[in-house]
Amino acid sequence: RFRTVFMRAANTPFGLELSEFFDVPRSERHANPWDPGASKLIFTVRDLNAVVARLTARRAPVVTIGGVPLNTPNGRAMLVRDPDGYLVEVRQASSAAVTAAKASGDVIETAIWLSVARRERALAFYEKLLGFELRATSTANDAERRVNGVTTGSLTQTVMSIPGIEATVVLAEFARPATAIPAAKPFEWRVQDVGAPQFQLEVAGLDALLERTARAGYRFLSVGGEPIQRPFGRFVFAIDPDGILVELVEPSTRAQ
Repeated sequence: RFRTVFMRAANTPFGLELSEFFDVPRSERHANPWDPGASKLIFTVRDLNAVVARLTARRAPVVTIGGVPLNTPNGRAMLVRDPDGYLVEVRQASSAAVTAAKASGDVIETAIWLSVARRERALAFYEKLLGFELRATSTANDAERRVNGVTTGSLTQTVMSIPGIEATVVLAEFARPATAIPAAKPFEWRVQDVGAPQFQLEVAGLDALLERTARAGYRFLSVGGEPIQRPFGRFVFAIDPDGILVELVEPSTRAQ
């Protein structure tokens, strides 16, 4: 059994789902930013100081080294955990972004961030298979690494867009010393695991996409990679190279 709450943040072109599962074994391991398969939501906010004050009042665990927002090339930022241990970055919006925001509310922009073992392998899945659009690649500076809880090694970030909705996805590859503690620990997510990230992507031509996905050697969570029919349409759970669950949904004609 499970129940789902649907949410939407201001100025965000996609929805969010919170799912709670019952009567089934669940893992509650908390991801570190450098663990392949980890993810976080990046909320660029109107007033970071006000948001941080509320997080502090609720005693949200802070991942950022030093426990306070740090100045990064993309604005002051801090990484915390939600009540289930999921990673959430809050970042100060620029004055231009605040002015351009189409809706009121704390959130000005939202991005999805995925930690990957090898960016080239992840790009083959998201860019070549799914058609995400490559925008830029950069190497994080010291402050950006510290926001993510590390002081050594390197962090390379590739920014992509999901076609059709202008949503931002960041693929992040950490290179840490072999002696770093704690070491990176890859995930193998299950739907019911606490903090498990899932992408739900609306697609056209599901059968052809599934054929390409299988031919490329990617795995499926759905038995046999066969679509499941529901009133809203057909869907299949695929698994990306780092264990993140990707739900491919082809809406029914009536749902459209």
